[in-house]
Amino acid sequence: MNLCKWSSFPFFLLLSFATFAQHASQPTKESSDDLRNGTVMFQIHDIEEKSDLWLERTANLDYFLRYKENKDEKIVKLAAREAKKIDMDFASRFLKCQYELPPSPEGCEASLKLTLKGDVQEICGKDENKAQEILPFAKELQKRF
Repeated sequence: MNLCKWSSFPFFLLLSFATFAQHASQPTKESSDDLRNGTVMFQIHDIEEKSDLWLERTANLDYFLRYKENKDEKIVKLAAREAKKIDMDFASRFLKCQYELPPSPEGCEASLKLTLKGDVQEICGKDENKAQEILPFAKELQKRF
């Protein structure tokens, strides 16, 4: 009687391997964690000129400075030390505009939109103090292209 139980064991073993092989051959879903996609460290969107300037960090800890105007996009790879310095400089300017300088006049349309790690700030075209804090920084970064 024990012989009958063990004689069917190879059959079930073969059946389980066949089932496993069938499932293993199914195509797997592709990962959406593409290493070419990066995290935006900061972004300066000039609404009037329709341009964007941003610092991006990839999953491999590579840093890219990107500039897009209309449909033309330029990319410059940065060293980690240089990218962190630029990021800290932007962060200090962003926080100064947000907390230290007086608020923009009421009813004024935004000419610049700043983003720092998800925090968004709009700067009015008539707000000279905030514009003078950001625009020279952006122009200096544009010279790299």
